[in-house]
Amino acid sequence: MVATTGRDRLLSRALSGWTVLVLAFLWIPLVFIVALSVAENASTLFPFEGVTLAHYRATLGDEELLRSVANSFTVATLAAVVATLTGVPGSVALVRYDFPLADVFRVGVVLPMVVPGVILGIGLLIYFRSVLGVTPGFVPTVLTHAVYGLPFVVLLVSARLAAFDESLEEAARDLGASPLEAFWDVTLPQVVSAVAAGFLFAWIRSFEEFVRAYFVSGTMDVLTTSMYAMLAYGTAPKLNVIATLVLFVLALVLAVAMNVGDVVAAVTAGE
Repeated sequence: MVATTGRDRLLSRALSGWTVLVLAFLWIPLVFIVALSVAENASTLFPFEGVTLAHYRATLGDEELLRSVANSFTVATLAAVVATLTGVPGSVALVRYDFPLADVFRVGVVLPMVVPGVILGIGLLIYFRSVLGVTPGFVPTVLTHAVYGLPFVVLLVSARLAAFDESLEEAARDLGASPLEAFWDVTLPQVVSAVAAGFLFAWIRSFEEFVRAYFVSGTMDVLTTSMYAMLAYGTAPKLNVIATLVLFVLALVLAVAMNVGDVVAAVTAGE
């Protein structure tokens, strides 16, 4: 047994203190939002004037705001579906096959994740209007968010496919399975957690996205554009409430994904 030295104890305490500081920096702002959502005074906790659920009643009674939440949910779900249906075959092509322009495809798919939102938003707005002749609205928003979510699907699924033992798929083919049957019965079950993680990331990125939606959503309000309008007009109580509800919903979704779908393992360890 190795004796604990004074230096080890000092290092342990320093790391513990550092951990507390980092967690406090990350979570205190969110704790304040949750607290303000039930505070009588929705702009500041001090001086504290009491607890109320009036802000929640006003928010849940705001039909326009609830409509924007429904729009965000629909857009995020469809965008994640499009990104997943596009990204999974693309990942298989990148990992399993050597084809011309593969490197160009890989870089082109990942770029939307790092291109500034303003630039991508303006570019897609011009593309939809000038090339496709489509006015800003629901469809452009779904496609824009699908483009934004596609890199997350491709990166996660590609990493998992690269770690997967391809000989298992080859064995299935030797036993008479077609390439599609081998992928469906052997490969897909092994990478399904990465596919789920890619879908989840694409969904979350779409749901919380503002900059690109601002350019291509037209007259359709999504949650982020509605929250921006509330902030501009100073309706802080509803802003705190909707932020709190979104925070709890996302925490619940992530908790389910971590405990049921093992999504975090797919992201962090490729397992």
